[in-house]
Amino acid sequence: MNKAIPLLLVSAALLSACKEEARPQEEIRPVRTITLAAGTANSHAEFSGELHARQESALGFRIPGKLISRLVDIGAEVKTGTPLARIDAQDMVLNAAAAKAQTESAQSQLDQLKLDLSRSQELLAKKFVSQADVDRRQTAVIAAQKQLVQAQSQQQVAQNQAGYTTLLATSDGVITATLAEPGQVLAAGQPVVQLAKAGETEVFIDLPEARSTDLKPGQKTEISFWALPGKSFNGKVREVSPAADPLSRTYRAKVSLENPSAEIRLGMSATVKSSQNSHAENSTTLPLTAIYGKDKEQRVWLVENQRVKSKPIDAQIDAQHKNSEQVQVKGLKAGDVVVTAGVHLLREGQAVRLLPAQGE
Repeated sequence: MNKAIPLLLVSAALLSACKEEARPQEEIRPVRTITLAAGTANSHAEFSGELHARQESALGFRIPGKLISRLVDIGAEVKTGTPLARIDAQDMVLNAAAAKAQTESAQSQLDQLKLDLSRSQELLAKKFVSQADVDRRQTAVIAAQKQLVQAQSQQQVAQNQAGYTTLLATSDGVITATLAEPGQVLAAGQPVVQLAKAGETEVFIDLPEARSTDLKPGQKTEISFWALPGKSFNGKVREVSPAADPLSRTYRAKVSLENPSAEIRLGMSATVKSSQNSHAENSTTLPLTAIYGKDKEQRVWLVENQRVKSKPIDAQIDAQHKNSEQVQVKGLKAGDVVVTAGVHLLREGQAVRLLPAQGE
């Protein structure tokens, strides 16, 4: 009897150990994460660009002709009406002279017809001619008057074209490019020089697709120039192109310089710093693989104490950038650890093991 008791105790201990070994262990899933640093929710962004005049025009002659002289070079400062170039005017002068002679001929013919009409009316009063003869002469006078108006109009056109042989500056500004040389035969409208209008200037920026929404029209900016260290100027976003350039796939933004200085020159390299509104909620950029859920119910997994917790977020996916691998989200703060891969395999409260960052 006494020997059976120890055997029963040993058997009970073995059964208890078997039950403990049979208990399933909790699955610990490895995950890759990113930690949102304080600088992730940017309060400002910087972009590089180049200073241009707001209005730049390629000027050319209104009529075709052979370029005989170009009177300005790159960098020349001009005033409105300054001669810039000339084409051969000989043909235009001859056309103007022919048009003038035609006008004088039409005027002489009209004078003669008026004289004939006057005589016919005198003879009609003495019953020497019929009324029909007078009417024919009256009609001839009216036709001659119309022909004179036509000849005068053609003369004016010929005189205008003779004046178009000299290319004039359309505004105050500076010549930024020369596009034709003396001796060339130019078509009407073919550019000869490029004129940057004096006055407003702006910085041209080419935004990549992922950053195309960082600047908005009317947004205040700070502009600095590499050639002017330590100085900054106020700027304002004037426009952002709604369509990407077909070659570079970038979006052109134009930032107006509000307080230009005389030491600022066209073509200078500039840095534009844009500040977020202080009342706007900070946003951060996450890869699309970190987000799960349906539209308007998107969520991310946060890691706290080696376990995951689901958190709703406000994901802002621009319709024109649906193919981008990045998305702007709101609702997170600096220090949050966000799961970036395998989000559809996790469950609330699941234990996880953080994988080292790629490249470590």
